[in-house]
Amino acid sequence: MKKEFVLAIVFIMLVTARCGLAETKPGQAEFKADGVNVTVDIQSNIYTYKVTNLSNSPIVRFEIKQHAAYNFKTPEGWQKETSTDTFLAWTDNLRTAIVPNETKQFSLRVSSKGAVLGFAPVTIQFQTKDTITISDVWAPIGEPRSYILLVIGLLVAILLTHTIILNRRNKCEVSTATNGV
Repeated sequence: MKKEFVLAIVFIMLVTARCGLAETKPGQAEFKADGVNVTVDIQSNIYTYKVTNLSNSPIVRFEIKQHAAYNFKTPEGWQKETSTDTFLAWTDNLRTAIVPNETKQFSLRVSSKGAVLGFAPVTIQFQTKDTITISDVWAPIGEPRSYILLVIGLLVAILLTHTIILNRRNKCEVSTATNGV
């Protein structure tokens, strides 16, 4: 658990520096596209997506790829459908849609089944049937298999370094002992 927390913090710091997100709070990032603004706030294992409508048409659909999540929440009056890799929410009622200049929240809770912080696409649909996809939004994704190889590689490197240090130390002790006799 500590390893995942440290990796998440380092990842957030790197992404913040890369994306120029220094003005947001820690654990928060803002992603913009024409007509919509999505702010992701991560608190513990809860991802909250604040969707702000910047267009003239109401937002009626929200979809994001995810991994190992549960406890999906939508704004009041919205319906949801979830699968192992997608969180989809929609409304047919314009009274509950996200009207221009309004913000509503969607959230999900991530389990510890190998999910890590990554990037996934978010698709927003307007009443006019126009859609916007923001390709790189923070989301829980499956832990890459390369992590296992990285850990194995680090362990092998530590063992080799330890063996080399011990061999050199033993050679020094043997040469000192033979020189002193």
